[in-house]
Amino acid sequence: MADAFVSFAVQKLDDFLIQEINLRLSLREDIQWLRNEILFMQSFLKDAELKQCGDHRIQQWVIEINSIANDAVAILETYTFEAGKRATRLKACPCICRKEKKFYNVTKEIQSLKQQIMDISRKRETYGITNINNNAGEGPSSQVRTLRRTTSYVDEDHIFVGFQDVVQTLLAELLKAEPRRSILSIYGMGGLGKTVLLPETSTQVLI
Repeated sequence: MADAFVSFAVQKLDDFLIQEINLRLSLREDIQWLRNEILFMQSFLKDAELKQCGDHRIQQWVIEINSIANDAVAILETYTFEAGKRATRLKACPCICRKEKKFYNVTKEIQSLKQQIMDISRKRETYGITNINNNAGEGPSSQVRTLRRTTSYVDEDHIFVGFQDVVQTLLAELLKAEPRRSILSIYGMGGLGKTVLLPETSTQVLI
């Protein structure tokens, strides 16, 4: 049951990061960190649920994981609701003030969740909860790197539908053998997906 709640929260965080393309960089990084940490903690739930019957501390640990997952979803829902209300208002100055205040409130709430997650991580080590889904020879650092590297929040197939031709054009320009340095600009109306095109093309050029 706990695993289902956490999986739902991770999916909601994934969807939010994909849909909210105009998030401030600092807020996007905070939410991505939150998503990665919740996903990492999920890998320990199976062992925790096997041990919790005989240990009330581990039972409480599982409850705390669920609580964090629920709080993360609640933060996203509140942010989305407030953003929708802002979009219907055309009063410039008050709208900006409310936007800055709401952004600050969301940041504070995420910082609070970060502290709770760090506390939970310490308890996990104290209680001896392990990730029984991973290979026995992998150390914690290796597990974290592997999990986060293979679970990107970006659904590339979803994002780049209809942009394949654009990506190929950009790659052709970037790979031209120019004798001098040049600048390639990506511009257009907001919300078209310009921000996600650059990392994709840069990655392919590096590869």
